[in-house]
Amino acid sequence: MRDVPEDQGLRVNLLESLVARSRASTPEIFEARAAQTPGALFVMHEGRRWTYAEAWCAIGQYAALFTDLREKSGLERDGFRVASFLSNRPESLWCWFGAHASGHVYVSLNRSHKGELLADLLGRSGAKVLVTEVSALDALPDLNAVGIETLVLCDPANGWRTDGVRVVASDDLVRRAPRYGPYPAPSDLATIMFTSGTTGRSKAVRIPHNMLCRGGARVAEAFDFRATDVVHLWMPLFHIAGQLHQTMAMVVVGGALALYPTFSASQFWDQVRDSGATVFGGLPNVINILWKQKQTPNDARTTLRIGLVGMIPSEIHRAFEQRFGVRLCDTYGMTEMEPLTLPVAGVEMPLNSCGRAGADFEVIIVDDEGLPVPCGENGEIVARPRVPDVMMQGYEGDDGATVALWRNLWWHTGDLGYRDENGFFYVLGRKKHMIRRRGENISAWELESIIVKHPAVDECVALGVPSPLGEEDVKVVLVLNPEAHLDRDEFCEFCVSHMASFMRPRFVEFRDVFPLNDVGKVDKLELVDPVGEQWDLDPY
Repeated sequence: MRDVPEDQGLRVNLLESLVARSRASTPEIFEARAAQTPGALFVMHEGRRWTYAEAWCAIGQYAALFTDLREKSGLERDGFRVASFLSNRPESLWCWFGAHASGHVYVSLNRSHKGELLADLLGRSGAKVLVTEVSALDALPDLNAVGIETLVLCDPANGWRTDGVRVVASDDLVRRAPRYGPYPAPSDLATIMFTSGTTGRSKAVRIPHNMLCRGGARVAEAFDFRATDVVHLWMPLFHIAGQLHQTMAMVVVGGALALYPTFSASQFWDQVRDSGATVFGGLPNVINILWKQKQTPNDARTTLRIGLVGMIPSEIHRAFEQRFGVRLCDTYGMTEMEPLTLPVAGVEMPLNSCGRAGADFEVIIVDDEGLPVPCGENGEIVARPRVPDVMMQGYEGDDGATVALWRNLWWHTGDLGYRDENGFFYVLGRKKHMIRRRGENISAWELESIIVKHPAVDECVALGVPSPLGEEDVKVVLVLNPEAHLDRDEFCEFCVSHMASFMRPRFVEFRDVFPLNDVGKVDKLELVDPVGEQWDLDPY
């Protein structure tokens, strides 16, 4: 369990002052937290614990190194960037906040990348320093070719060298005296974070400090985070959920992080018990995995109290909450702007809803011509900020993509959804995942929701595949209940009785598991070409 100084009470935090002030930079928030609750626990990892005061000291050592390297390079502060290629470990936090606390831009790189893609991202980042770990060395490209001048290893270097690139090891860092500042302004560029690139080349999102700070405060406020909370944090720290929804939200309220490399079904409950975690996050696959574990009388005897879960499976939502004694809530946003929608305190969220529009954004639903649609009607979700510096500053090096998504003074998210008469929003999926068949638009999400109701189907993903007749054919990929059998003719009858003829899948492929990306989302691009048994049901 975590420790909170008794004289600080249960809710000593910066939330109220930050929301009232409206603007801050990440080092301002962390320094204020370390000053207010220096002895409170900040992070746990592999049996070690760091208080906020200890973490601030480590951050200062990284900040001192980055300042020293920048001064030796002769570059101005705004031209010096620090890239991180790290897994979920405390050094990822020290590097992130250390870059910000020394006034530099932080570049957040996906630890799973390698080869040509990693080289492209590093080259486009403009970073002069790369912070990584020994286990990542084999994945690195030619650092000279991508502009890296200094490689910082969080582990002992063990004599590792590279021509033309300075190597700094962990023992050099711990000997440094902390050094901070000057701090950036809330409107300054804080972080470069790359999108997943599912529809083309990854975009470099320019995130300002205030977006991370105020967004974290809004999440903490909506989810009622407290100084006594511990987040079970397995979601990657190089993505917006790990940084804004979990880390910054905890710093604002003075809560703690329990860091894990990835989600583990076999270890999850032991990790929760050992850390005293009260908050967890995930996507539908996490909820489905936990739900299907063998039920025990102790399921509700857990420290967990709330889950931040995207696209919560409605068919088990309430039953999951009752079984495990935990409240599940969804929120909606994206790397470019977070959080757009949030749960409402004291109001039960309708099933499938991601909440109401947050106080910092206007959010509406529009048709293909950009005109608002009535409540209950499907359309594209568009948004715009109500206050400054709570969304990205644009895509770096891609003004065309930035401008293309701003139309009629609204940011077009590319997501489909609707809003009910009570102001709650519902996300139906990506517009690009809409299947176009025989002149009809088919929502992949709606089709999946129908097919997963079949008793033999555990999971379903629907997608469009090229058709020789033009437009697309419908394909569904199924994970079956291991104790069930799916009969071809019976499945066809099910589809005929449950959906319009243009929605019926032509191709049905079977897999044991779905390919997932690093945050647990299904990688639909990996499902286009069949690798297992596939039915062709045309015609039926």
